[in-house]
Amino acid sequence: MLVALGLLPLTFSVRAMAWPLITPEEEGRDRAAPDVTAPPDRPPPPTITLVRPDISQPIRNPVTIEVQFTPGPGSSVNMDSFNATYGRLGINITRRLLDHAVATTDGLSATDVELPSGDHRITLSIADTSGRTASKTLRFSVAR
Repeated sequence: MLVALGLLPLTFSVRAMAWPLITPEEEGRDRAAPDVTAPPDRPPPPTITLVRPDISQPIRNPVTIEVQFTPGPGSSVNMDSFNATYGRLGINITRRLLDHAVATTDGLSATDVELPSGDHRITLSIADTSGRTASKTLRFSVAR
């Protein structure tokens, strides 16, 4: 009713004039400024290395899983931060793995591990005492 009376403008049907979001001067000043968005130099995070089995081909049961953790410089591995999840659902298997694994000076070793045949995905994560974290997803097949 207000539109019919001419009290509301019909701006939705009229194309507005273009307007500058950034002026050429602002763009020039921004380009000349130092890049403060660059991340600071940080020491590298810890690394996770699968020592065995060789997952480049299907593995056979029972299997030994050996994982090595290397902390970032000036730190040590924080084993309390270790986490292991299975599959797309991220099923937490940390406690099950730790209950059967032997902790080494720089990782874990679990022997006589049985896995169902087929394709699997396990994600391991660890932090060092400097709070840097690492995560590694292992994708492998178990022979039928």
